[in-house]
Amino acid sequence: MKKLIMIAMVLSLQLFAGVSEGEKAVAFDLKTLEGSKSYQMDDFKGKVVLLNLWGSWCGGCKKEMPEFFKLQKESDKGFEIVAVSIDNKASESEKFLHSLEGEVGYKTPFLTLHDPDKMLPKAYGAVAMPSSYLIDKEGVVRAVIVGSLDADDIEELKLEINKLK
Repeated sequence: MKKLIMIAMVLSLQLFAGVSEGEKAVAFDLKTLEGSKSYQMDDFKGKVVLLNLWGSWCGGCKKEMPEFFKLQKESDKGFEIVAVSIDNKASESEKFLHSLEGEVGYKTPFLTLHDPDKMLPKAYGAVAMPSSYLIDKEGVVRAVIVGSLDADDIEELKLEINKLK
């Protein structure tokens, strides 16, 4: 039932502006949470990417983030999670991730970027947090995921990722 509601919600949301499956991923130039380096969408060409928009205040984001730790740690070099925090302050995101690192016992295994101006949620037409976009090696959005993913959802996502490699 949850899946049917999510599908109906996604289909109805696509009536509004935003990026849909089959469209190019949105270009960006964002810094890492600690501000040491900038990344652009083009930096990931040739890889399958899960672009995740999240915030440390978001309950669903907190729920799915440990699953992303596991997913990235288990994945090979052809796949990368790019988690983009929309927190106003990067320190809020870092505090949450450090807490999670303590729980799982290892460092964040994926790239974390900061978008305090919320440029990506606006450009993608994200209507809820978290929102994730599965992007193929050519930079085309292959799946739009609204809401948090649980362990079962991650198993389904792995199948889609492997198809794109």
